[in-house]
Amino acid sequence: MSFSGLYLTRVWLGSNFSTKLLPSKIRPLAAHVKLTENCQAKCISCDYWKTRWHDGIKADRAVELLNEIGAAGIRSLRFTGGEPLLRTDLFQIMKRADMRPFSEVILQTNGLLIKKMHKEINASAITKVCISIDGLEETNDLIRGIDGYFDLAMQGIKLLRGKKVSIAVTLNRISAKELGKLAEVAHGVGAEVQYNVLSQSIYFIKDADMDSMWPEGGDVKAIAKFLRQDLKRPEYEVEYVTKYFKRQLVAEPPCILGYLQMFVLSNGDVMTGCYPLKPVGNILKDKLETILASEDYVRQCEAMVRRECPGCTCGVESSLAMQNAASSAFFELGRLAHKQMPVNTGMTAEVASAENA
Repeated sequence: MSFSGLYLTRVWLGSNFSTKLLPSKIRPLAAHVKLTENCQAKCISCDYWKTRWHDGIKADRAVELLNEIGAAGIRSLRFTGGEPLLRTDLFQIMKRADMRPFSEVILQTNGLLIKKMHKEINASAITKVCISIDGLEETNDLIRGIDGYFDLAMQGIKLLRGKKVSIAVTLNRISAKELGKLAEVAHGVGAEVQYNVLSQSIYFIKDADMDSMWPEGGDVKAIAKFLRQDLKRPEYEVEYVTKYFKRQLVAEPPCILGYLQMFVLSNGDVMTGCYPLKPVGNILKDKLETILASEDYVRQCEAMVRRECPGCTCGVESSLAMQNAASSAFFELGRLAHKQMPVNTGMTAEVASAENA
């Protein structure tokens, strides 16, 4: 069995039976890096655009950070934000860093700059572009707060070459009944579809207009149908999302995101795959290796498994898969360990995890 297989087995044993069986050394499989948290979209489901953020990680430290991430054995790297393409030196940073250790380099973007910067993207080490789109043209532009957003993003997608493409949709009331059609449009341009679940526990959406987005009645049924028929999601996942949106009591699975992914914020803070919890270190003060090996990091990951946290929907897809690993035969885990759903409005990384506004 490979290292990642043994590692995931320990995570499964520790999250299902006893935390004493969890890995003693944290080896995240994916890293989400925010070199900027500024964003030019004005989404009603996100607060990022309401703040002018300071990019605290300068280019030299960013290059070192990417090298440290690769040296830590992490093979999946995601640039997220905010809008990562607003970091004008992003491609220079990648050119200077050793990108060879990464089997997957994901750009999480709102898509507004893809058309303008498609040549740089195509020539870069990026292997996958994930675009945040929440509905068809009129609906998406309403949610995202930018007229022409949908068309501009779709034009950009068509200019990408040699990159995997996915569209990340945040499940919501406004676009619930057009999700099937959105999937058809996505597949028509060669993109897969991922999804996020609305959450109110994350710092960059705490004042967002969730009431206007929250699915009700027939919207929840439409979402369940979309997950089941269009995305072919497992039934335990569909059941969780359905109960969650109906505000029914949901049995939360042990959160394993600390063992699967890590976040680095634009101020250098390192998070154990969870935004509601406190940082466990800062890469402007210490090397990443030191932070990953720290007692604070290990203790917080264990606490997440015990659900000693404010709670959120980030990456619940991964945690549900781990809880149901016996029935899913680890199918989901092998896929999710590297994909890690975006997490700006909920499910993940993720993690993931549309960390993009």
